Amino acid sequence: MRIPLASLLAKSPFPRIVEQMAAASACAEMVPALVTALLAGDEAGVVRLAKETSILEGAADEVKNRVRTEMPLRIFLPVDRRDVLRLVSVIDRIADSAEDVGVLLTLRHLEVPEGLAAPLGSFTEAVMDTVATASRLVEQLDGLVRASFGGDAAEDALGLVQRLGEREHAADKLQDQCAKVLFGAEDQLAPVALFMWTKVLNEIGDIANHAENVGDQFRLFVAR
Repeated sequence: MRIPLASLLAKSPFPRIVEQMAAASACAEMVPALVTALLAGDEAGVVRLAKETSILEGAADEVKNRVRTEMPLRIFLPVDRRDVLRLVSVIDRIADSAEDVGVLLTLRHLEVPEGLAAPLGSFTEAVMDTVATASRLVEQLDGLVRASFGGDAAEDALGLVQRLGEREHAADKLQDQCAKVLFGAEDQLAPVALFMWTKVLNEIGDIANHAENVGDQFRLFVAR
């Protein structure tokens, strides 16, 4: 079966994936502002920021869709096309979870239990560290492609993957601290409030999980 030369010479999808990661990161970066507004009791601010987050998620979706539609069915890539599409999906989930945080925070007024503000702030900051590290990793794509996903470029990428895993683990521990404070105040919270807080913490934590999954996908790239 002949493969059209134009298909083989199609442009690389990787620059567009870097663009997608930047858009997803911009969406995730709204989460600290959402948490700050929540802690300040600024309900109007939460609503406004949630809307802005949804707009940014839509922009990230547009880039994701361009990646998928522009990627030819057959193209010479240094990695499997299916793995590239998995990376696109994982990045997309970062923006999705950020938007979900905003949606959850607008569903009902949430009182902040005593003692939760400090660990919640630290937890959110740790989650953003994972996103920043994942973004740095995706920015390595061009160098990795030039190096055919081997050599020093691959070693540098694996170092970032390791760091990403460590930061996600740190975020997990801080999420546990938030959960302990939350359930320590269980008697002071209505069951629905406890449920909503649990959902919020899990959704913020999922941002870090998806960021770590970006690293896992890179590990597959360089372990071919």
